[in-house]
Amino acid sequence: MLTVAAPADEARQLEAVARELLARLEVQLELRRVERVELHEIRRRAAPGHTYFARVWIAFARSGRARLYLEHAESDRVLVRDVAADSSNPELVREELGHILQATIEGLQAGEEIGAPRDEALQQVEADDAGRAAAAPRANEKQAEPLDPLPPERHAIRFGPRYEAVWLGDASAFEDGPGAVFGWIKPGSRLGFELSGYYRRPLELSADPVGARLQTLALRALVTFDAWRGQHSVLRLAAGPGADFVRVSPQASPGSDIELAQSNWLKLAVGRVGVGYQHQLESFVAVELNLGADIDPAQTRYIYRRSNGDAAVLEPWPVRPLLSLGATVP
Repeated sequence: MLTVAAPADEARQLEAVARELLARLEVQLELRRVERVELHEIRRRAAPGHTYFARVWIAFARSGRARLYLEHAESDRVLVRDVAADSSNPELVREELGHILQATIEGLQAGEEIGAPRDEALQQVEADDAGRAAAAPRANEKQAEPLDPLPPERHAIRFGPRYEAVWLGDASAFEDGPGAVFGWIKPGSRLGFELSGYYRRPLELSADPVGARLQTLALRALVTFDAWRGQHSVLRLAAGPGADFVRVSPQASPGSDIELAQSNWLKLAVGRVGVGYQHQLESFVAVELNLGADIDPAQTRYIYRRSNGDAAVLEPWPVRPLLSLGATVP
C-alpha cells in the first residue's frame, strides 16, 4: 500500500516510477492519495485481515522535498527517510524515492531488518521536527517548512444554488432571482465548464393605460479557467454564450377597456463574461461570489405602449453588470 500526500499529477508520476522499479521484485502496488500524512495513522498497525507486505507513506512539502515512511508489519518496524528538493530537476526526487523503496523492499524480502521499532522511529521524527522548528528562529533563519502537501486538488464536479441580480440600466431597473449552477473541472487542469440556469422575478413596466410584465428564464454555458488557487480559495474567470427566454404579458390600467394582445415568449441570444471567487468553508461546501456582465449584441428594446407617435420603451444597456452569491458542494 503506497499512500501519497501530493497533487494528483505528482502522485501519478511517483506511482509510475515505483511500479517500474518494484515490478522487478514481483511486488503489487496499491496507490492511495491523501491531503496530508498523519503520524497517528502510521502509529496504528494494519487492521486484521490486511495482507500488505509493507505500507508506505510519502509526503511532499511545498518546497519539493519529501519524506518517506515504510512500515514492515511483521517486524513492527518503521523506516523514515528524507529526500532533499531539487528545483532544477524534480524527477530526481521521485527517482530517489523509488530507489529507496526498491532497495528497502528487496532487503525485507532477503530477511534484513529495516528502520527502528515503530514507537521509537516516530518519536524520533517528532523530536527532529520540533528541534528544527525551534532552532531556526535562534539562528535567525527562516523557520523550517512543515512537510505538508501543496494545496489539494479541487473536486472535479460542483453544484449548488445561486442568487443573481442583473442591472438593466434603463429606468434604474434590475432583474433578480434564484438559480442553480453545475460546474466541472478537467482533472489535472485549470480549464472547466459551467452550466447555470436562473429564474428572474417578474419585472413590472408601468404605464397608462397599458404596461407590461416581463418574466425571464436564463441559461448560461461558460468555459472557466482557474486563474489563481490558494489553500482554500480559487479565483475563476468565465466566458461563454447563453439564452434568455422572456415572457412579455401586456397589462391594462384599472378601469381601462383596452383589448390586450396575447402574451408571447421572446428568445434572446446573449453572452457573459465574469470573474468569481470561491472559498472552501468545509470539505463539503464552498461559498462563491461572482461579478460580471451579460452582453446583448442585439441591443433588445421592449416597446410596451405606442400611441400618437409616442412610445413607452424599456431599453436595457447592451452590457449589463451582474452580481451573484451562492454555495456549492462538494
